[in-house]
Amino acid sequence: MELKILTTNIWRYYEWKKRKEKVIEFLKKQNADIVFLQEVAYDERLKNKWQNQIEEINEQIKYPSSSFGKLMEMEEWHKKPINWIMYYGFGILSKYPIKISEVIILPPVEKNKKFGFMHVVIETTNGDVDLINVHFENTDKGSKEHLKQTLEWCKRNRIKPIIAGDFNMKIIEDLKEVAEESYQISYLVKPYKSFMPTNFSHNKIPLTLDYVMVNKNKFKMKDVECIENDISDHNPLIAKVNLI
Repeated sequence: MELKILTTNIWRYYEWKKRKEKVIEFLKKQNADIVFLQEVAYDERLKNKWQNQIEEINEQIKYPSSSFGKLMEMEEWHKKPINWIMYYGFGILSKYPIKISEVIILPPVEKNKKFGFMHVVIETTNGDVDLINVHFENTDKGSKEHLKQTLEWCKRNRIKPIIAGDFNMKIIEDLKEVAEESYQISYLVKPYKSFMPTNFSHNKIPLTLDYVMVNKNKFKMKDVECIENDISDHNPLIAKVNLI
């Protein structure tokens, strides 16, 4: 059984009027089995139209299963204080039924902000598959520590997942040190750059921040493609994964 996995940081509602239809057309064209999205937003001002950005996107794409999980509250928008409720988190779109969906907040390392992951279980014809949708702290020390904690959580819970998302890990050697023994890593299948700087970005050069990892005892990653486009400040990453 092969799964087409797509992951990207959707970049909340930044320049959304320009990007929305591009995002929807891109996701339709790719027709992935599972879509991992980070920085999926909730904006109280839109609650009469959609519950969150994942519902807004899926209104047109129509995946049979979807899930949204809250991660971080927002107090500013475009550097100005806001007086409405706004936050962002994780989203999953799936062609397979979702049985479990939960968000795990990881302890801060160097920044007093909320980061963590979303654990989702989907039901396939080949059995249940665990998915871990990640958004780690955007510091070198924090992202490495959050990856360690996530893998420890998986081990404690005896799961062998597909892990994908915005790792915020610029140092590939750190990723290899923590995960390579048990996980196949997308960047080692085919190197790529997944983050393109914008006027809003702290980083000013192209970087690799996004990865797909699969547990070697359950999956085999066959192919990796990072597609350069303008749907977000992160380039979408696609991996084809076989269940062993």
